[in-house]
Amino acid sequence: MICYFFGTFNPIHLGHIEIARRVKEIKGYEKIIFIPCYMPPHKSEELENFQNRFEMVKIALGEENVSNIEFKLQVPSYTYRTIEKLYDENNRQKINFIIGYDQFFKIESWKEPEILRQKLNFIVIPRKFSNGQIMGAKAFEYFRNKNYSFEVLNIDFLDISSKMIRDYIKNKQDIAGLTTKEVREYIEKHRLYTPMAERKFIV
Repeated sequence: MICYFFGTFNPIHLGHIEIARRVKEIKGYEKIIFIPCYMPPHKSEELENFQNRFEMVKIALGEENVSNIEFKLQVPSYTYRTIEKLYDENNRQKINFIIGYDQFFKIESWKEPEILRQKLNFIVIPRKFSNGQIMGAKAFEYFRNKNYSFEVLNIDFLDISSKMIRDYIKNKQDIAGLTTKEVREYIEKHRLYTPMAERKFIV
């Protein structure tokens, strides 16, 4: 079985990679396919262009573990549109979908949440509190009562964010240990997340 990991990956970091590794290990999936969002409806000014984000995921994980499906679909890149396409391509079987705790609890604010409820198996990555505890089972009762298909995986993951990497770069700090060596070299080569005047462009 395959599981999908959506995100802007702006840029991809070791935290993303570790989550995918642990989910694959625990659930026994054949592979985790990363899907960089092409043009999210609430686009951030800091969002790097799709080509660069896609290339970074590809060099971090290998071409076979990343999909450019959203590049081919209608914009803005609403998740439900991508899920409908994947659902049809997967013989109309529910799609395994990694999602963070915070985003899962906002799922009904997403576009067409009923389509997502019907067509997704959510793999929820919980947020741990400072005391090491995670959100209790009662917090998920609402979703159980509405027949969402989900499983909460209590896994450890690296406390890294894409914004942390972008901030490090802006402050001219070393990002070693936050992403892979290959991604770091790509960022440095193309001067990503730096002022446009300092940028080099892919040709």
